[in-house]
Amino acid sequence: MKKAFSAHHVLADLLMDLQMAMQDCDVWECEIPSQEALQSSEPFCVDTMRFEQWLRFVMIERFKAMLAAGSDLPVRCHISPMAEEAFADKPQANVHQIVTCLNRIDQHLSGSL
Repeated sequence: MKKAFSAHHVLADLLMDLQMAMQDCDVWECEIPSQEALQSSEPFCVDTMRFEQWLRFVMIERFKAMLAAGSDLPVRCHISPMAEEAFADKPQANVHQIVTCLNRIDQHLSGSL
């Protein structure tokens, strides 16, 4: 129980770091996707929304719901490469912050942190 409790707290901290990195990169304040867009079956909802929308309104919200419910967390995650591609047009110093946060989330959930 203590290990799961700790893993949940670590993820909560990592999500907060990601939010701050997204704010620094000016990709946090993005349009709320429609309900139809949220129903996408494509990875990262690439057919219906921008990556920053997916991060904020899909990934982060799902993780927050898991944390609130005390649910088991995923045991595999590999999101950071998509961020590098999706934010290629943004200032690289800020993108690096986002990628670093996502790498830490990836590593944490994959058990390699």
